[in-house]
Amino acid sequence: MPVTIHRASVAEVAPLTLYRLLWLRVSVFVVEQEAAYPEIDGRDIEPGAELMWAEDASGEVLATLRILREERNTRIGRVATAASARGRGLAADLMRAAVDVLDREAPGIPILLDAQAHLADWYGRFGFVVAGDPFAEDGIPHVPMRRTRLVTERLVLREWTRSTEDRAFLFDLYRRPEVRRYIGDGRTMADADEVDALLERWSARADGVLGIRAVTTVDGARVGVILLKPIPWSAGAAHGRPEDVEIGWHFHPDAHGHGFASESAAAVLALAQASGIPRVVAVTHPDNVASQAVAVRIGMHPAGETGDYYDTTCALFISEAAA
Repeated sequence: MPVTIHRASVAEVAPLTLYRLLWLRVSVFVVEQEAAYPEIDGRDIEPGAELMWAEDASGEVLATLRILREERNTRIGRVATAASARGRGLAADLMRAAVDVLDREAPGIPILLDAQAHLADWYGRFGFVVAGDPFAEDGIPHVPMRRTRLVTERLVLREWTRSTEDRAFLFDLYRRPEVRRYIGDGRTMADADEVDALLERWSARADGVLGIRAVTTVDGARVGVILLKPIPWSAGAAHGRPEDVEIGWHFHPDAHGHGFASESAAAVLALAQASGIPRVVAVTHPDNVASQAVAVRIGMHPAGETGDYYDTTCALFISEAAA
């Protein structure tokens, strides 16, 4: 029997279909999982909320999920499949359809979800990574997860994973003196285990469009790192001002000379501006003329040298949204 996928707000769903859809959710989350909680929680009728579901030719709802549009993110939740329809890949079909909708609608905007812990690897198939500490909800272990994807002409900007391939690339990148020369104290990585601590720090900095993303070619070859994050003030420099947002880029020597840093940085700067971040800064070592050239190419304005950040002297570049 053919299965079709549908998407609509609550107000647009036919009453009988909505009944079947909510019945499925209660059957799975309340009855099957023995969790007495408010399954009908009011969020289905928020502005921008939509339901997606798979139904057969008879109108039976076989699987469902919902999409929420929050101020700084989008969110997928309430992923459920009827017991009689499991093993057919229907939930995967819905997930692919949902992330495709959100990627087209809001490229680069994070998609969040709270996954039951035993399903984290399954959600990983769709580009989600664990993005916080485990927690229990109604006695069931969960982990927060996050997915971002921003595509340019030649590149894909995505979350870093804990995969062997991502970790190996980062170790190879940051063990190189020519990469580390102008970053921090210049110390290179000496142990591959340092990558895990780095990824933990990066995960903690993810907030809305802020985060540290992998840069790959469209065929998946890893080429570098693009950063959009709060920048620390030097001691005594804040004067009560909120943190500035910094854009930065670290690229593998094998990827130099292709314009990848400029292409990815321009995309992230545009994302920051579209998301309402009024001021973005880039700082480089005064001798790092290559990074300074990237800042100029993406439209940032040179502002001389400053000691306001990182307790050191940097060349400063600024991008400010038009008033």
